[in-house]
Amino acid sequence: MSCLLPETETKPPVREGRVLDSLRSLSIRNIQDPYSHGERLETMTTRNSTLDTENLNTMLNGGLERFYKKYHHLSRKINLQLPTPEIRFQELSFSVQAPSSTGSHSTVGTHLAQIFTPWKRPPTMTKHVLHPMTGVIKPGSMTLLLANPGAGKSTFLKALAGKLQNNSKTEIGGEIRYAGLRGAEIDLVKLVGLVDQTDNHIPTLTVRETFKFADMCMNGRPKDQHEELRDIAKLRTELFLQILGLENCADTVVGNALLRGVSGGERRRVTVGEMLVGGQSLFLCDEISTGLDSAATFDIVKALRTWCKTLDFLIEVTSGRGQQYANGNVPKQYLAVTAEDFHSVFTQSSLFKKTQVALNKSPKPSSPANSKKPKRLVSLARKKGKSEFGLAFIPSTRLLLNRQRLIWLRDPPLLYGKLIEALVIGLVIGMIYFDAKRGVYLRMCFFNLALFQRQAWQQITISFQLRKVFYKQRPRNFFRTASYAIAEALVQIPHAICAYMTMLSAFSPSVTVGQALAGLSVCFFLLFSGNIILADLIPEYWIWMYWFNPIAWALRSLILSEFSSDRYPVSQRDKYLDSFSISQDTEYIWFGVGILLAYYLLFTTLNGLALHFIRHEKFSGVSVKTSTQNAPVDLDQVLVEIATPAPVVEPSKEKSGGLPFTPSNLCVKDLEYFVTLPSGEEKQLLRGVTAHFEPGRMVALMGSSGAGKTTLMDVIAGRKTGGRIVGEIMVNGEPKNPATFSRIAAYCEQMDIHSEAASIYEALVFSADLRLPPTFSKEQRMNLVNETLELLELQPIASAMIGNLSVEQKKRVTIGVEVVANPSILFLDEPTSGLDARSAIIVMRGVQSIARTGRTILCTIHQPSISIFELFDGLLLLQRGGYTAYFGDLGEESSKMLEYFATIPGTLEIRPQYNPATYMMEVIGAGIGRGMKDYSVEYTNSELGRTNRERTLQLCEVSSEFTRHSTLNYTSIATGFWNQFSALAKKQQLTYWRNPQYNFMRMFLFPLYAVIFGTTFYQLPVGSVKKINSHVGLIYNSMDFIGVMNLMTVLEVTCAERAVFYRERMSNYYGPLPYSLSLWFAEVPYLVVVICLFVVIEYWLVGWNDNAEDFFFFLFIFYLYTSACTYIGQWMSALMPNEKVANVAVGALSCLCNLFAGYLLPRTAMKPGYKWFQYLVPSSYSLAALVGVQFGNNQDIVLVDAGNTTVQMTVSDYIAHTYDFHPELKYNFMAGLLVIWAVLQVAIYLTFKYVSHLKR
Repeated sequence: MSCLLPETETKPPVREGRVLDSLRSLSIRNIQDPYSHGERLETMTTRNSTLDTENLNTMLNGGLERFYKKYHHLSRKINLQLPTPEIRFQELSFSVQAPSSTGSHSTVGTHLAQIFTPWKRPPTMTKHVLHPMTGVIKPGSMTLLLANPGAGKSTFLKALAGKLQNNSKTEIGGEIRYAGLRGAEIDLVKLVGLVDQTDNHIPTLTVRETFKFADMCMNGRPKDQHEELRDIAKLRTELFLQILGLENCADTVVGNALLRGVSGGERRRVTVGEMLVGGQSLFLCDEISTGLDSAATFDIVKALRTWCKTLDFLIEVTSGRGQQYANGNVPKQYLAVTAEDFHSVFTQSSLFKKTQVALNKSPKPSSPANSKKPKRLVSLARKKGKSEFGLAFIPSTRLLLNRQRLIWLRDPPLLYGKLIEALVIGLVIGMIYFDAKRGVYLRMCFFNLALFQRQAWQQITISFQLRKVFYKQRPRNFFRTASYAIAEALVQIPHAICAYMTMLSAFSPSVTVGQALAGLSVCFFLLFSGNIILADLIPEYWIWMYWFNPIAWALRSLILSEFSSDRYPVSQRDKYLDSFSISQDTEYIWFGVGILLAYYLLFTTLNGLALHFIRHEKFSGVSVKTSTQNAPVDLDQVLVEIATPAPVVEPSKEKSGGLPFTPSNLCVKDLEYFVTLPSGEEKQLLRGVTAHFEPGRMVALMGSSGAGKTTLMDVIAGRKTGGRIVGEIMVNGEPKNPATFSRIAAYCEQMDIHSEAASIYEALVFSADLRLPPTFSKEQRMNLVNETLELLELQPIASAMIGNLSVEQKKRVTIGVEVVANPSILFLDEPTSGLDARSAIIVMRGVQSIARTGRTILCTIHQPSISIFELFDGLLLLQRGGYTAYFGDLGEESSKMLEYFATIPGTLEIRPQYNPATYMMEVIGAGIGRGMKDYSVEYTNSELGRTNRERTLQLCEVSSEFTRHSTLNYTSIATGFWNQFSALAKKQQLTYWRNPQYNFMRMFLFPLYAVIFGTTFYQLPVGSVKKINSHVGLIYNSMDFIGVMNLMTVLEVTCAERAVFYRERMSNYYGPLPYSLSLWFAEVPYLVVVICLFVVIEYWLVGWNDNAEDFFFFLFIFYLYTSACTYIGQWMSALMPNEKVANVAVGALSCLCNLFAGYLLPRTAMKPGYKWFQYLVPSSYSLAALVGVQFGNNQDIVLVDAGNTTVQMTVSDYIAHTYDFHPELKYNFMAGLLVIWAVLQVAIYLTFKYVSHLKR
């Protein structure tokens, strides 16, 4: 087995006083030569080679290494040993074609320009992601891949795994051979396991279910395996749960940013274990240590080392021409050592020459034990007829179907929302259509079908939620695409339109595009169903849509089925069917059923094909560095993200010290925190924490994963939204005031949550404008912003869009937006997570310089290097269970902390040159499966503990040395309403301008819808009842369709920004009122444009009233209704827990609006018991106003059926008699719409103020 472990933490920068050797004297001779040792394979005996598989404990009896030896011996015995080939890569390179204008951003304007100037293409240039690389990876070795962010680590791993796409915009050079075979000649999926850098899981599945699913998919069912390995296979999932230290949370859901589940470190281990359980012989692990403490990382890597019988060597990868490798304290003449220079020296070294010699040799068999024909290498080659999947088709489909069932059952808001929606809508339909007239049967059946179609529309969002997981698992041959598509279709129950929406989600690059395509499809489905416009009125050039429309076939079958019963005399049956323009041939009933089944199978098949052959992935792991000063651009299509190196910042220069602030002492006394479990019992997470944090000091908050570090910080900072807090939190001798604490404190969250359409500079300016009081001038605010950009090395990429940044760049932005708030207290949760060593030391030195200005810093941190750990002044160390194991000064080179632990009997001394942070974590029992001494008792009884408590109590008293914050008359928000609204309005307008998928899509599609509607009803006169009803149906359908399109598509936009709102609201950037008004303000210009485009085209194509008053009144009413629908969507986005449930909610609301609009069931047919509901829906007012103004004054004569005879009526009388629409009430209807619009704005404001789905 070979294992590549990329790690971003490089060697710490050279300390002050040391001088780098000159380039000429640079030598690599002392690096360990990987080829001088050969293959150190241990010869195993058969003694004690049997495995006791009664349970996991007996199977691991004797330790993990002993188990591995027995397992490998047994595998060889039955010829099932994993093939472990030698991997050679020669002149491996990768380059992409990327736009050379890196400062441009995709906006509505750029998309419009592309339409009017399609011949113009942005200039491109070649970006070299990987320069030619050559090397050998020996069997049984573990290789560390070490590089800075953006150097090409992830690209290199994907190249070894065969995951890089070779198309017109990319170029892969060189070759990779596995035991002498090319990648195309072998089954790479069975050989290589690639652990992604990001954690993509189904959040509602438990850890054990996630592992078990991966185990079953990649290894097959235990009963299908060799009998001697069958019992081991049954325990494989439990084995990896224990190896990764996940047995305690095995039955906890994985969770995500919105669903509480396992911790971030545990979720990272789930990602690792999901691939390890597959048993491939080559593991490529991308950033596996993210979120883990050093002891846990050591344990996991040690387990991997034991598994692969390690032969260690190092490949250090750097890239980027002109990249500097030096400390800020080093003389300038040494800053010219670049990656190209290192590469030049390496190619002249003896190590490189030995590498060339090894490459020229023929690859050896993977194991010396194989003296005959190497069966293990032959097994790599693809065999005709041999399945590449672990499970057969039917068991795999059954497994996926069971997983789909679990996904639905584990999402109660969505499941109950759909059940409640179906129940409510069903009762309402039954109520209003009870004993209805036969003349409305067509509309009743049409509405039922439209209801199914609208519910199916929600599948777009649901399918997108699972697509990232599919994109991860399908290329690894977890299952066949056909099995996935069938399971996805079956769990919905055969439903042709639902299968169609699922298919659209597979073709669409985003939810917004999927919603738009769904809207276009629904436009055709509903318009040409035979209800809005009857079949005999459809123009010849559109009649084909009627016959290809699944809704039309379903509606025809329903109507024929109803009127073919014995309840209707033949004459009455013929009369109604003729009025509906439906053929009287009853064979169409079963034709419809057969065609719908055929559509269901067709859409399911197309969905499978789209999932199999189309990928809408953003390959953010592939990056390149340029020397430009511009921001990176989004290059989704070329698989590259442009990153810009920043210059070295002098760490000694203090920043952000120019603005005055009030120093703050922060004390916590006997702090405890409890959460309520689903069983109703309380669980205590923090236990009697007492500590103090003084100005000018930077304190590290550390502990093992799950010790309560983030919990403690959240409690102190006031970020917890639930649970019970006991104890005191004092600031400058006064109890902390939650209302104004955010004015003096800033919180850098572990999750980098920002508006992706904003630039770095805009994000910092936005924070400074809203969080600094008006007493600071604009010049002072801008100076602070620029200092912060320079401090965090963000100045060269200040114009970059946040959505295009790498993980480490986003982390620096997270710190920056808090630093510009000029806080007295700064909380940082894992500020170095995702950063390489150089970036981490730069960031932490910047934080230290902030502390030296007199601010109080509390920072949680994982795996600090020695250089970073020594930047801290003090340490608060938590032990599992939320106990304090140590609190006090670190001292020079951590001497005080080490002296304290040395005084505790039974504590091992630190080894020479060992990292004190790692030593301290190991001492308290961090890591996986370690025994643990209770150091919290030792601390409580120690002199240090008593001294710290006395100091804390002293600082809790009011002192004249520190200003009491209660005397400063702070308000909860720094600026006034107008400043908040203007800043938010500007931000929202930029967000909308830079979201062409949402706004440009509307500008493009709405005129297209108008052309479709207009050409279908082109100059259609109102000379008969059928034509009048068709015109009314067109107005209803236009309103409904455009309104629902806005209702559905606005959900993704608002939900995406809601997480940002929660973060900014917790920091008191602004109040809920200016935020809700900014959402309204952002929509206005785009709604005006798209409604004008739609109405102008449709109105004059159809040929409605040609006077200006009627036209502009029609336009205004249409705008009011569409904006009301849009704001309903915004309201549901704020009210519902997630986008899926919001989709269900808006679907139910749109159905109610349709039912009581006055078309599907005219007002004259409504019963008094529910007729009042029409006054609550905007569609009722708008339809009455629009139809009334168009036909209410029309005096043309039409013949109306009156039972056994016909009577003459004017069009206006028919409209008043049939629909109860009166033109003289049009301004009343307009007033009703305005009232609903105002009520919606109030509802949005109140929801943002009182409803929060942030659970911490």
